[in-house]
Amino acid sequence: MFGFLRRIIAGCLSLGFAFAAEPAASPLRELESPLTAVVEADLPDGDEVWSAAQQALAQASNELESLRALVTVVNLQRRRGDYSAGLTAARDGLARARRLENRRLEVDFLYLVGRLYWNLTDYPRSLENHLEELRLAEQLGDVSTVARTHGGLGLTYQRFGRPDDALLHFKLGLDFAVKAGDERIRSSLLNSLGNYYLGSGNYDQARAVHQQSLQIREGYANPRAIAESLTNLGVIADAQGETAKALDYLQRALATFEALKYRRYIANSHRRLARVFRNAGRTDEALEQLQQALAVAGTLESADVLADIYEEFAQTHEARGEAAAALVYVRKLAAVTEQVRGEHDRQRVNELRARYGAEQRELEIALLKRDQQLQSAEIARRRTQTFALVAGLVGGLVLLGAIILLQRTRLKAERRLLAATEHARERAEAAERLKSRLLQIASHDLKVPLSALNATAMLIGRDPHDPAAVRRLADGIQADTARMRGLVRDFLEAAAMEDGNLQLHAAEHDLGEIARGAVVSLEPVARGKNQRLLFQPASVDLPRVNADGERLRQVFDNLIGNALKFTPPGGEIVVTLGETAGWVFAEVRDSGPGLGPADFARIFAPYQRLSAQPTGVGEDSTGLGLFIARELLTLQGGRLEVQSQPGQGAVFRVSLPIAVRPADA
Repeated sequence: MFGFLRRIIAGCLSLGFAFAAEPAASPLRELESPLTAVVEADLPDGDEVWSAAQQALAQASNELESLRALVTVVNLQRRRGDYSAGLTAARDGLARARRLENRRLEVDFLYLVGRLYWNLTDYPRSLENHLEELRLAEQLGDVSTVARTHGGLGLTYQRFGRPDDALLHFKLGLDFAVKAGDERIRSSLLNSLGNYYLGSGNYDQARAVHQQSLQIREGYANPRAIAESLTNLGVIADAQGETAKALDYLQRALATFEALKYRRYIANSHRRLARVFRNAGRTDEALEQLQQALAVAGTLESADVLADIYEEFAQTHEARGEAAAALVYVRKLAAVTEQVRGEHDRQRVNELRARYGAEQRELEIALLKRDQQLQSAEIARRRTQTFALVAGLVGGLVLLGAIILLQRTRLKAERRLLAATEHARERAEAAERLKSRLLQIASHDLKVPLSALNATAMLIGRDPHDPAAVRRLADGIQADTARMRGLVRDFLEAAAMEDGNLQLHAAEHDLGEIARGAVVSLEPVARGKNQRLLFQPASVDLPRVNADGERLRQVFDNLIGNALKFTPPGGEIVVTLGETAGWVFAEVRDSGPGLGPADFARIFAPYQRLSAQPTGVGEDSTGLGLFIARELLTLQGGRLEVQSQPGQGAVFRVSLPIAVRPADA
């Protein structure tokens, strides 16, 4: 079996990578076509394919053959989820392709680097590589490759929170795929476009696009792709309450994945079927599907898959009114989530280490080249001096030395002056940009309270002898000035953070008492909006945390103030406390409109307003509260996390490590 697979992989490398001699071919498309045929054969989870690809790389007879095999290996690493190793290999392949001056291989490695950065959620670097790939692909004139590149850009822009740009690139990619007559890339782009519509809640359009993609995939008989389209159609049907259709689509997809022995897909299909059964009120059948999903997931060693299954278990038991069982799976979900976060951190460290190594190698090469240039310059200078000594006189040499010394001194002074001027210019430009942003927001957000103060002063001037009216208007003045003080404080805090000048004074504090104080101070605001603001202390005494108490109170004021601002009248805001794995946390849970996918891309960026709108008259938002809250927590070794879905409110969790006390003497 292994020898058969090795011959197939070798055939893929010799036939599927004929792009170097044929400008009209798309290299990755040629890669995916034969390789997909191997992966989708009746094989045990594709392990033999991976081994055969590695052996083909090891047995490559020259650099060109080695790079073609490396494209196959990196693509398989990406599909297997080994993103850090794949990125290291892809960056190495890109550098080697550039040295070989093979433009097609360079384009393919740029695509893989861009997709791997996307998998690692480094969207700016993903965009950088895909844009470079697009420039080179357009120079090659390969229409299929251009279509594929637009697809990668669309996926990256969608995750980056720029849906209009994503939609533009999906449509451009489809146009190029039609021109190229490439049905595989066209169906892949339609699948991405359908998921774009699904994510925006446009179910009818998502269904139409996914059905079109399914029809194309059935035409070239790719079982995995067909099952993928059936899965998407099943998710859409479930979202629209069409239980029978959803079950039909998902069960057909499950049958295909079971035939292909794709364990990850099988586990996820059972989980999606469980969700459909739960939404239909058939919780017994939902639990049966989840048990099957858990049995398969246990063979994967994938924390991501287990996390999704545990979450569905918890929701199903909650729907059955089984609170104790739901709590068990919530705890399992928390444990596996911590494991996922640790794995992601490890991948990020590996990526940074690889990037640092590559940059160090490039720096060493640059230093060697500079040393060679300096040595050559030194040899040339000595030759000149020798000729001058032979032909010149002592006085001329002294004069020449003085001139050289003066010239060097002047050049050094000019370089120092230029560096100081450039540094001052950069700081001035940064200060000007910050000033412009602050003035723009201040001119907008201070306009309303200033107008209110002016109007209030006029009313007091007209009738100063009515004590009740004067007191009422004075209360309004105090509220408006408090709002302006808050705006000015946010501006100054943001400026201090950007300049790195924020001062902190850490000490041991009770996180619960600080949170309780914020709740008590904001209860009048909640009553004024007919809202319920509740504080639920922990059932046991929590350890203390080491933090700046005033800054920590500012974090809670921002989070609870936001919850009050965006929760409609009659809503509820609850502040709870707890402890987990060396951390003390407080959660602010509201019943507001929740956050959409586009909000998560910019939720903690400064000066960004989200999709939710304030629910009270005269309420506004500077876009600084969440940015300041997260920065204050990060500076104190803590973190701010958010969970939300559209229409289901939001939960903001403040976590700080337990204060470490010295051991008793």
